[in-house]
Amino acid sequence: MIKRILFILLCSLGYLCQIGAQELVYMDSSGVIRWKKNKQEIALFGANYCLPSACDFRAADYVGGDRKQMVVEDLDHFKRMNWDALRLCFWGDFQNTDRLGNLQENEHLELFDYLIAEACKRDIYMLLSPIVTYDSQWPEMRDTTNTGLAKYYPKTTLIHDENAVRAQENYMKQLLNHRNPYTGRCLKDEPNILFVELINEPTQFPEDIPGMVCYINRMCKAIRSTGCKKLTFYNVSQDFRVSPAIKKSDIQGSTYAWYPSALNNNHSIEGNGLLFVDRYEQMLHPDLKGKAKLVYEFDATDMASGFMYPAMVREYRRGGIQFAALFSYDMLRTAPMNLGWQTHFFNMVFTPSKAVSGMIAAEVMRRVPRGKHFGYYPDNRTFGDFRVSYDERLSEINSGDLFYYSNTTTTQPKDLKALKHIAGVGSSPVVHYSGTGIYFLDKQDNNNWQLEVYPDIMDVDDPFKMLNKHRVSRKSAYNERAIKIQLPGFEIETTILPGKYLFKEGKLVSKEELPAKDFYQIPMKEWKIANHTWSEFTSDKEITFCCEVFGPKRPKQVDVYLMLKPWGCKRIPMTAEDGFYYKAQVDLSWLAKGNYEYHFGVDTGEDTLLFPAKTYCTPERWDYYEQATYVMRLVNETTPLSLLGAQDNWKHIRRTRTFRSPESQFSPVVSGTELTPAFQLSVSDLEKKDDYTAPCDVTFSHYIGGRIAWRSKSKTVPSYIRIRAYGVNNTDKAICNLVDREGRGYGAVFNLKDEVSDILIPVSELIPTKAAMLPQDWPGVNPYWYPASAQNNNGVALDWRIIDFVQISLREELYDVENQKNKGIVVEKIDLLF
Repeated sequence: MIKRILFILLCSLGYLCQIGAQELVYMDSSGVIRWKKNKQEIALFGANYCLPSACDFRAADYVGGDRKQMVVEDLDHFKRMNWDALRLCFWGDFQNTDRLGNLQENEHLELFDYLIAEACKRDIYMLLSPIVTYDSQWPEMRDTTNTGLAKYYPKTTLIHDENAVRAQENYMKQLLNHRNPYTGRCLKDEPNILFVELINEPTQFPEDIPGMVCYINRMCKAIRSTGCKKLTFYNVSQDFRVSPAIKKSDIQGSTYAWYPSALNNNHSIEGNGLLFVDRYEQMLHPDLKGKAKLVYEFDATDMASGFMYPAMVREYRRGGIQFAALFSYDMLRTAPMNLGWQTHFFNMVFTPSKAVSGMIAAEVMRRVPRGKHFGYYPDNRTFGDFRVSYDERLSEINSGDLFYYSNTTTTQPKDLKALKHIAGVGSSPVVHYSGTGIYFLDKQDNNNWQLEVYPDIMDVDDPFKMLNKHRVSRKSAYNERAIKIQLPGFEIETTILPGKYLFKEGKLVSKEELPAKDFYQIPMKEWKIANHTWSEFTSDKEITFCCEVFGPKRPKQVDVYLMLKPWGCKRIPMTAEDGFYYKAQVDLSWLAKGNYEYHFGVDTGEDTLLFPAKTYCTPERWDYYEQATYVMRLVNETTPLSLLGAQDNWKHIRRTRTFRSPESQFSPVVSGTELTPAFQLSVSDLEKKDDYTAPCDVTFSHYIGGRIAWRSKSKTVPSYIRIRAYGVNNTDKAICNLVDREGRGYGAVFNLKDEVSDILIPVSELIPTKAAMLPQDWPGVNPYWYPASAQNNNGVALDWRIIDFVQISLREELYDVENQKNKGIVVEKIDLLF
């Protein structure tokens, strides 16, 4: 009897394992991934989530976080944004193996299992990437717990070293056979894990395609030997020249990355990023026909605005992508410090505009047909129900059922009666909101609506500086805010705190607190100001002082204290605007031209705090003393305008990357006997080499969009560009180029001397000139030249109001073949003369 029961149990277990091993998707003969249940194409969007490993795992400790609770609240955000994809990026090669690849069970694997179980509960589908190849100790580089195979086999050896390959095979087999205690299934049988990527960003060997095919096939064989039937993928974007290896191997698909604004700029970058996500032609490579395609990582790195993601996914759909995962989702508890990955920053609450943009991108994935092409910029800014705008810092979807906007918009919803879901930041024709956080408005039935409001977010510092657990870059605040909703059958105008509100027939019937209310309500410990006042004004125009004020509470009053000459001050009251903004407009035409110092004074209710020095006094009081001030300049319309000079941080100036291109350097130097601060661009050799993929050009590019705006209302047009510079090593020529926000270049060649001199370029002599797209993207998807500049600006004349960059270039065609080595230029300053 006992034997019979055991036999039945074993049979039942075998049957259950078979049930668990049923795959949810398959790949058809054309390389298209489809759901088994209905044969429909899959179209999934989400993010990498890295909490079980490496720096994200340690970051949780820095904030005293409960990691399992963090997984729950973060995956709840995935579902709130209607995301359905997650990449399991697992540093098992560093933290969960030994030298032979034997799987080590520890807290990383246990949390990994928990993450998979929680994702399955929420119908989130996964790509498994178990070999990462990058050191799990980054960025601290102090963790000594690494025991994995990667400790013994460097990244460059993983494809060819026999022992390294055997260790990877062993690890892959044991991981796939590992039984998840939270689901009771082996990883190979987890239905929501749809795909396995062999290795993350491997060192590629395009000169040894047979060797790469051998490695890929061995890893595929190891996976299949476990009985795993997941679709398998291999990276192509790390070096597109390995496409033939993917074509010839047993792998079922290729994976791609895209970082259009490069990586680790160390500061927020500005400019029209839509020009950088105009095309991804490499996805259309003929060798990849018949293979499935996924995007394993992408991001608009070092950019805070919410208009890039839908444009990127538009190109993914054109290229046949069916799964895309941002890198990387920041855990809620670590997001205020951006402790995960310096160059990336994304969280539903703490990056509200990017969050809405991510929601819109998910809809692009679902609603835009695979293979659909909407043309090139600027024609592709509106596509289907979607729109992206650099000028408005906006992306939006406006369909019958959905209306999402990542910034304030004037767009009217297409069909108010059909509208069921709104998500936004700022205001729109149907919702006016004075706060800065993300909000959701969802129709339940008939005229019943649920309003979900998240806290205000204060942008207190640049999130893309090097991460530090003591530096807060984003802070949440629970403020009472004005909201006005105008929908058919639902119109209200009231003040509201963060929370979830249910309205029936226009009346509030219930309120629910947000799950992390206590976390969001932790007050700031100090007062800060972000000054947005221009540093220069023409004296005949009304001047606008503008700042944001952040603190433990709302200030009682904010004033400008303008310091007069030779003594005294003028107090100018400021008016509170939406968000945390304060503004004051004033006519200062009665003042003489020159530099003027000023303070912002914040009345906290207890005392007045004076900025930027943060002292408790005001210039009107007897105890005021000399201290740091802000400075603005009153000028004539014809005063020279500085485009580049000693005031500029060289680290924020973009330059050509050395990668399959001429080796170049850009650095700060001093010039002349007076040691004037200057900028040096140099290149060792401009002669074309066989392995170059970029033109023989080196350029530095400086963002000047804000400065041009200082004079944008002026009717006076510049007459000359004045460059103070000299050539290095007998360099006698260079190019100066002005680049507008549409990527059009207006430049001229100018002559250099061996000693510093002022060079005047008449504006009338500027001609269409190729301009470098900087920073250069990774992995090298974009052309080197802005497309419009390479097409003679399409015949469009220079418009000073939209000039964004000034560039200096050393270029192959400037010099004879025998004179292309060791070229260089030192630039002290660049001015516009009127």
